Amino acid sequence: MAKVIEIDVLVVGAGPAGAATSVFLGRHGVRTLMISRGRGTAETPRAHITNQRTMEALRDAGLEDACMTLASPGSHIEHTFWLRSMAGEELARTWSWGNDPRRVGDYRDASPCSMSDLPQTKLEPILVNEAARLGSDVRFGWELQAFTQDAEGVTAEVVDRLSEERVTVRARYMVGADGARSRVVEALGLPLTGMHGLGNVFNVLCDIDLSDHVRHRHGSLFAVIQPGSSYWAPVAVFRMVKPWTQWLVALIVPQAAGKPEPTQKDFEDRIRDSVGDPSLPINILSTSIWTVNDVYAERYAEGRVLCLGDAVHRHPPTNGLGSNTCVQDAFNLAWKLALVIQGKAGEGLLASYDAERQPIGKQIVARANKSFLQNHRLWDLLGAGTLVEAGPEEHAAVFGTKPGRASLRDAVDAFHHEYHAHGVEMNRRYVSEAVVADGSPEAKPARDPELYYQASTRPGSTLPHAWLCRRTPGPSVSTLDVAGKGRFCLLIGHGGEAWRAAAARLADRSGVDIEVVAIGRYLDWEDPYGRWETLREVEEEGCVLVRPDLIVGWRSRTLPNDPAAELARALSIILDRPEVGAGDAVGSG
Repeated sequence: MAKVIEIDVLVVGAGPAGAATSVFLGRHGVRTLMISRGRGTAETPRAHITNQRTMEALRDAGLEDACMTLASPGSHIEHTFWLRSMAGEELARTWSWGNDPRRVGDYRDASPCSMSDLPQTKLEPILVNEAARLGSDVRFGWELQAFTQDAEGVTAEVVDRLSEERVTVRARYMVGADGARSRVVEALGLPLTGMHGLGNVFNVLCDIDLSDHVRHRHGSLFAVIQPGSSYWAPVAVFRMVKPWTQWLVALIVPQAAGKPEPTQKDFEDRIRDSVGDPSLPINILSTSIWTVNDVYAERYAEGRVLCLGDAVHRHPPTNGLGSNTCVQDAFNLAWKLALVIQGKAGEGLLASYDAERQPIGKQIVARANKSFLQNHRLWDLLGAGTLVEAGPEEHAAVFGTKPGRASLRDAVDAFHHEYHAHGVEMNRRYVSEAVVADGSPEAKPARDPELYYQASTRPGSTLPHAWLCRRTPGPSVSTLDVAGKGRFCLLIGHGGEAWRAAAARLADRSGVDIEVVAIGRYLDWEDPYGRWETLREVEEEGCVLVRPDLIVGWRSRTLPNDPAAELARALSIILDRPEVGAGDAVGSG
């Protein structure tokens, strides 16, 4: 008879999506079993760029310092280069990942966190260890075989690949975070839109010392274009893993080359050619092949099974959106799942997960594929022939004529939408039943919404960042620091003390933790630069209600006649608990 495990949530997959889900649920006190058919955490770096929005979620979980200790700083990823060889001629360069002097202020103004380079091999152990510390039962080598669900939960059949023992898991909910080949998504029959297999790329992880070649060319990505040098891989993209002695080399296969089968020697020769040193010592650690996908799921859930991460959005690594979106999916889902399990929210709250995150997944799949095609176009402009036949004569066409040089400059400038797509990374405009709209029109973006973040407290937006301090000596904190931490937060100002009493009564009645924070002169926190005053978009006596995932759920521009009733009404809508907003249960008196 198979062993039976009963648990609140079964998490299938222990990559960034699954491990982050287990961490965030653990911080809410929810019991999880996290399984992975792999033998351990990631063996290859895979994802690496960690954007500000993701680091805010990790900061909220208390993991920012651990991540930044292991990450390469922003100064190491300040450029992207296009070269004829790592040791040779530079063809073009662009600023990357928030390092453009014209954009540095945008990034510093938007968040208390910084961009960094944190390979998946370093991020996953941090998440898995923290999940285990918080009580998650972590099992590597456990493979999901099948599952069924009913009105009360999910029954999953799992096999321990080491012992071949079969285990039955009975969970109230299951989270499918099992990657781009997701069995959970397939078994659920979630509809997928888009195309798989749009191209092939070989990844070669190797120890190779390029310190001398990058001493004056610090960056995270170096695209080497060598027309005619290798039909099966005329483009080699070097990605720094450990400065500057370990690299992941992506060898781009042209469409016309099909799916070649290079040998170990082929890989070594191709990398030495790309570096420009035929005697260079190389220690290849691993090789793999991946295909370019342009796919997103039309919905993320079915019954008591909810999916996230690469399982529901599959795309190339351009724009660095992969693991970032995985962690942010988890941050959105965890608090909702926790409150439903704890009986503090109705099951309708879970519907908002799909409504809020599916449009984000669709957006990032489109953006990543658009950027990947943009890379191909520049490579081909420089003679690579990845999409169409081309040859060395392209060099003369680009650099030898004024129109050619102008075309190259235009092509490089277009990479702002890959390396400084701050709006794609930061803007959130959720529309769901867990957001109480206030009827205010959405402001028309003054600048390109893909390139620039637009701070707002309009419900559905992420709480804007502003630095706060005490009146006595002490560290500054962000508005994001006083909110979050697994609870709702009500931000108020002068004249808004009635909100504090209303929140206390509502928290007692609903069982939901509501922190009240007053910002302003001689209140809980000072607004030393007047930044919050310009960002809050409500009057001093108004309020901003922030959900546990740092999203504005509701706001009141002024103090109404019955603040307790208005706050109760808003929370009842967000939590799908009509009884919380009953007018005769919560009043101003």
